[in-house]
Amino acid sequence: MMDNPTSVPSRPAGDSSAAIVIVPNAWCPPRHYDGLATACRNLGSEVVVVQNPSAWDRTGDSSPKGLHDDAANARRVPQRLVDEEKDVLVVAHAYGAAVASECVKGLGKEEVMATTKGGVVRMIFIAGIVPREGESVAAALGGELGIGPPEGIIGGFMYYSREVLAGFMYSGLPFEHGLRNAATTNTMQSSQSFTEGLAFAGYKGVPVTYMVTGADRMVLPELQERFIGVIEADAGRKVDVIRHSADHSGIVRAEVVKYIVRALAENGFRT
Repeated sequence: MMDNPTSVPSRPAGDSSAAIVIVPNAWCPPRHYDGLATACRNLGSEVVVVQNPSAWDRTGDSSPKGLHDDAANARRVPQRLVDEEKDVLVVAHAYGAAVASECVKGLGKEEVMATTKGGVVRMIFIAGIVPREGESVAAALGGELGIGPPEGIIGGFMYYSREVLAGFMYSGLPFEHGLRNAATTNTMQSSQSFTEGLAFAGYKGVPVTYMVTGADRMVLPELQERFIGVIEADAGRKVDVIRHSADHSGIVRAEVVKYIVRALAENGFRT
């Protein structure tokens, strides 16, 4: 069971005001999560996939952006949804856990319940990278990111070849399939996003479900277990933990959906 899901009032079953916000990993534009977003919309929920400014986009501003830029940009989505009196479930992948933690400041259900019916009810971290307050993503990783240092820095953006991404991000897929995914759903990532310290640890106040990806070659399982310990120590409560033998990106296409359904159900929503 999730930790104390009844500590805040839930809405009647069948209420359609649940919303899901997906916060991408580094090197991942929103299209990386198209399958997950579609599956979540099929639940009847409003779904928004955030575009992290730190992920290089050939059509937008090409200057490198940092973690704080990502968090400020992402915050606009749950803020709008909470203002619309919707309960919000935030799903964050790897680096996205740091963005999510910072962006939910002041939006937790228990924090806003006196002024609105909405609020962020839970965060689901998929292989989440979890810095402590003031700590950077790079410091939290401690040089243990499975893929190793970037192959190059281009204009302030970290670069990996498609072949390397296929072998580490999509290690559970046939190599040619991983190559296609890397070519179509990955990009470069601002190095600044890994060096800025986390301004706010939202996981201290908002309950967390952590999904450990047991076959992950990017964020190794033992590192994920360490991050669970960080959350439990700093939040002072147990984390709801799910473990699967999935690779780094496989779980965002399938297994995560049933746990989103569970999180919605335990917060009073029928799917």
